[in-house]
Amino acid sequence: MNFEKQLVDYFQKQSWDEITITRDSLYTSLFKEKFNVSVSKNFIEFDTTHIVVKNPYFAEKYEEAEEDRDYVKNFPKSFSVIYKNSLVSLFENGKFSCFKFDSFERDTKLENKLNTKKFKYHWIIDKQLGASSGNSIYKWNGNKWIKYKGYFPLKNQPKLFEDNEFIIYRDCHGEWGGTVYFYEKKSSKTFFTESTCANSVIKDKNGYNVMAHLGHGGGSAEIKTIANPRKLTIAKPTEIRKTVNGEALGYVDKSKAYKKKIDFYGVQIFSSFKYQDKELFIVHLSDLTFLAEIKGNEIEIINPLFFSDLYTHDPITKQYGNYILMNLDHYGTGLYREISVLIIDRNKIIKVDWNENHNR
Repeated sequence: MNFEKQLVDYFQKQSWDEITITRDSLYTSLFKEKFNVSVSKNFIEFDTTHIVVKNPYFAEKYEEAEEDRDYVKNFPKSFSVIYKNSLVSLFENGKFSCFKFDSFERDTKLENKLNTKKFKYHWIIDKQLGASSGNSIYKWNGNKWIKYKGYFPLKNQPKLFEDNEFIIYRDCHGEWGGTVYFYEKKSSKTFFTESTCANSVIKDKNGYNVMAHLGHGGGSAEIKTIANPRKLTIAKPTEIRKTVNGEALGYVDKSKAYKKKIDFYGVQIFSSFKYQDKELFIVHLSDLTFLAEIKGNEIEIINPLFFSDLYTHDPITKQYGNYILMNLDHYGTGLYREISVLIIDRNKIIKVDWNENHNR
């Protein structure tokens, strides 16, 4: 009841019109694709925790640097991943740090095993830890790094999703659009379509549900369901991550091999993921970020998270077994680097800020 009253009071203060805000109508969109925001009758209780973890390789020379491009080097140089029940992060010196979920203490034994090379970026590849070093990709076999013999389509960017058939990733050019790419492992072909800008992928019986959002203007959010990525346009190797006439390559795709599941304007949806038997979303509206279910055009708030702004520009959310990890950037704080993560572990949500408190 307290959470419900807080939301009603908050949206009442945010309202420009002299209308009475109720739990059933906290906010109603006036745009073409109308949506209504309400308090869900199926509240999900989470134990929320907020901690600050300092980069163990923190360098004062970066902290005191005048140039943003140097200052941000105290943040991870690639988006963190989950491996062996630990948060595995890579820093500017090319070394990994591993933090155990039960205590967030460093797993120095694992770090010492991993840090035998200087690495540039890392991912989970085929359910194993993978990283780039020099001009090669390596996979960790549990004891040592083995050079990856296959082709991997990513260099210095995060992965959205991977299954037995595809590796899915994205690019983002802000108001000039974005592209989601489906790299087919068997054929080495890359298929693409417009997605501005993809932040998470859920695969179900209907296909690949690509969630995207953009903060430009009043904000926008959409989900494209792609039943068969092979029906999308094929990208030439020289076209990938490029623009065409100043716009994202994605706009070139005229296949229409997708269906729009959600298409909202005036709201941002930072993340989508499966939680137990539900599909949940992290929604940003009226300077508030919260957890919700979406049923048609109804956005039902099921938890207020930290009851804060919690803003991010180009986040990525991925599922790691029972864990959900959301990597958050914020341009004004760390440019394109990860400044925080959200970890969802059963009924716990942990927000980890790097180096200092990033609550705004």
